[in-house]
Amino acid sequence: MMHEPYQPAWFDCAQFPAAQRVDAFRSAFAGMMGGIAVEPHTVPGRPFAGRIVHCALPGALLATCFGVAARFRRGDGDTTERAGEVLLLRPVGGPMPVRQGGRELVIAPGDAALLSLAAPFEYDAAATSRVDHLRISAPAVARAARPDGALLRPASASDNRLALLAHYAGAVLQGMILLETERHARLAGNHIRDLASVLFGLDDMYERAAAPASRLATLKEHIARELSRRDLSVESVAAAHGITPRYVQKLFEAEGATFTAYVLEQRLEAARRMLERRREAGAVRSISAIAFEAGFGDLSYFNRSFRRRFGVPPSQFRKATEGER
Repeated sequence: MMHEPYQPAWFDCAQFPAAQRVDAFRSAFAGMMGGIAVEPHTVPGRPFAGRIVHCALPGALLATCFGVAARFRRGDGDTTERAGEVLLLRPVGGPMPVRQGGRELVIAPGDAALLSLAAPFEYDAAATSRVDHLRISAPAVARAARPDGALLRPASASDNRLALLAHYAGAVLQGMILLETERHARLAGNHIRDLASVLFGLDDMYERAAAPASRLATLKEHIARELSRRDLSVESVAAAHGITPRYVQKLFEAEGATFTAYVLEQRLEAARRMLERRREAGAVRSISAIAFEAGFGDLSYFNRSFRRRFGVPPSQFRKATEGER
C-alpha cells in the first residue's frame, strides 16, 4: 500500500489468497478510516472481492470501496481517537441503511449523509456497488450532544453542491488533479472540506457554540503559540480547530483585518521586542536570527515589512534603541 504522498492509490484484496482476503481488507480499511470494523456478507463458493482507491490529503481523507458486500461498524471502544471528525458516506448502485444514536436512515443511491466518529455507528453496503467515503474534521458537529442538525440528514443527489463535491473528489481519486506539492494537496483538501461545509453547514454549529469575540480570541491564542512556525497558515489554524479557512477569514474580516495581515503584525511586533533587547545570553543576536525566530522565512521580506511598519530598517531601529539607553 506504499505510494507517493497525496497521490491516489489502489488496494485490491484479489492480490491475496482467497483465505486471506477478508483479513487483508479489514486491516487496510481500518487503517485508513480510523478503526471501522468490516463484517463481510459471505456467499458460499464466491471468494471475497473488495477494492479501495484512496487519497490522504491534509485535512481530508478520500476512499471509495468497490464491490464490498459488508456491514461496517464502529463500536463504543473505538470512538476517542477521531472524536472530532465526521464521515461523509455516499452509496452508489443501491440504498444503504445507516444507524447511529438510536436513529436509522436509508441513504438512497447517489445521496449522501454524515456520521460522527465520536459515537458508535454502523452501515450496511450489501445492496451497493460502491461507497464513497470522506473523513474530515468538524469537532462541533461530531461532538454534538444529539445526532441532529448535520448528522444523519441526507443531501440529495440532485443538489448541485453534492454533485460538485462528488466530481471534485472523483477527479482527485482518478489523478486528474495534479497534487505535486504539499501546498497543492492542502488546497485540494481545503476545497473538498469547504464544499462539504457548504453542503452540510459544518461551520454553522461552530458559529453558534460561542460568541464571535471568544472564537476569535481562541484563534489568536493559537497564532501566538505557533507564531515562530514558518508553516503557520490559515489552513493549518483552521484544521487545528476543525473549521474551514473561509470561516477563519470571516472572523478576522469582522474585525476589519485579514488573517495574513494579523499574523504579519504579530511577527513584526515580536521582532521589534527582540530588537529592543540589547543582549541575550551575553551575545548580540543577528538580525536574521531574530527574523527567523519571529516566523519570517525570507530576510529581505522581513526587512521590507519592518521598514514599512516602523519607518526604519531593523538594523537602524536597533541602533536607535541602543542609543536611547
